[in-house]
Amino acid sequence: MRSIQGFRLVVLFVLLTSAAELNAQAPEEDVAQEGDEVETSALSASRFSVGLKFAYHTFWKQGLLENGEKVGRPGLGAGDLAGIGGELDVDYHLRPYLVLTATAGAYEGGEGSKDIEVMTAYGLLTAKLQNSGDLADYYFGAGFGGYFSRIELDDTSYGLKPGVHALAGIRIHLADSWSLLLEDRLAFTTRAKGGFNGLNLGGNFILGGIQYQL
Repeated sequence: MRSIQGFRLVVLFVLLTSAAELNAQAPEEDVAQEGDEVETSALSASRFSVGLKFAYHTFWKQGLLENGEKVGRPGLGAGDLAGIGGELDVDYHLRPYLVLTATAGAYEGGEGSKDIEVMTAYGLLTAKLQNSGDLADYYFGAGFGGYFSRIELDDTSYGLKPGVHALAGIRIHLADSWSLLLEDRLAFTTRAKGGFNGLNLGGNFILGGIQYQL
């Protein structure tokens, strides 16, 4: 009889101990699951970043820039139509080493003394390989896009041309979500005819700006 009661006490003790352990583990598992969800959510959110860049743009020395006499502008050169522009970037960080970027931008250049002005808007898609570091990320990339341009010469002409580009840049980390961008991009398009006189709407873009990681 005593042995049966002792056995019952042991079983009751084991059951109570097991229940207490289960109760203690349940919150820990819930916290762990919540932590995993938060981490996954944070990782998903951090895949996107937005950047604003300012550009200094120069044309390639070809087309009307190669021979200004052709359009009645003697001495016209590539540097004469240099100008400024701006861009908005949206980055998708597919992998730590691979970034896909969509860009919308525009530049303007002109020479008042020769009465000529060029304005171009463009949209680009770029794939970038990057080496991430604690202080900065280095990246190289290439892509394609479309360039819609207007030129004011003796009259107004419009052109829409496809193009390709290659770039190199550095992203310097300033704070948890903010970075400084420095970039150089080379772009080439098919030559715009008509009033553009075979002008390549691409050129060299020297860019600087800021980026915010969402």
